[in-house]
Amino acid sequence: MDSPGEWTAAALFSPSKARAQQAQAREWQAVDSWLAKSYGNRLPAFERNEETLQALLMLANVNEDADEHHFLTEKLGRQALLASGKASAGQDDAYHTLFESLGSLGREHLETMAFLAAELGTADTKEMARGTSDLTTRNFELAEQVSQVEVQRASLQRETDWVRVMLDGLRSGRFMPAKSLAEQTAEWTRASKQLKTKLVEYDERASALRASTNTTPSLNEVSDQANSLAIQQDRLTGLRSELSAYEGLPSDPITAKAKIEAARTALRKSTVERDRLFEELAEAS
Repeated sequence: MDSPGEWTAAALFSPSKARAQQAQAREWQAVDSWLAKSYGNRLPAFERNEETLQALLMLANVNEDADEHHFLTEKLGRQALLASGKASAGQDDAYHTLFESLGSLGREHLETMAFLAAELGTADTKEMARGTSDLTTRNFELAEQVSQVEVQRASLQRETDWVRVMLDGLRSGRFMPAKSLAEQTAEWTRASKQLKTKLVEYDERASALRASTNTTPSLNEVSDQANSLAIQQDRLTGLRSELSAYEGLPSDPITAKAKIEAARTALRKSTVERDRLFEELAEAS
């Protein structure tokens, strides 16, 4: 340990070191008290350092736990004797005699009960029985939970292995994208934009068509449309009659004009021939 002068100087310049030294001093005080209680003046000189302090502290704690365990064992034995009516509070000699006569197995059972009483915090046999039952139930529940967790862990491990196999397969060459994927994607994007434009146009047309077809015409409008349809049909008939004269003409305009001119020439010849025949008929009469 540090000397008082060193301790005071360290405390002045380092509060944290001062607190550590104070704690160490309290620990040495507890160790010295336990050594004096256990060995009295028969304690030999020894080196005081950190390792020795920690070892003595551990030994003192173990010794105190053993003393407490022994005390609880004796207390439980006395209560058992008092409960059975075989001993009174002043019959310590009878208790020690009975304790020694239990044998190793009996003392082991008694120590087990003492340990259980210490763990449960009671020496009442009914409370100990109830606590033991609760601990057994809790132990069974925890064992079942551990079993379920193990089953779930095994299932998760199988799924993890399966996912890893799938991932390795996806990383293989079979799932590599084609070299023309970028060009195809660009082409699909352009086509998609064009289709969207057409779709908007078709929607507008459909809306206009629905708006026009949703109106219900009146009787006068139907009559006017019927008259207009009849006029259009008459006009169509006349146009068909006019067009029938041009049937058989070739589609080429030059050839068609030549054919029309030939027909006109033939018509003039026929007219001249008709006039000549008419004149001859008139002279003969």
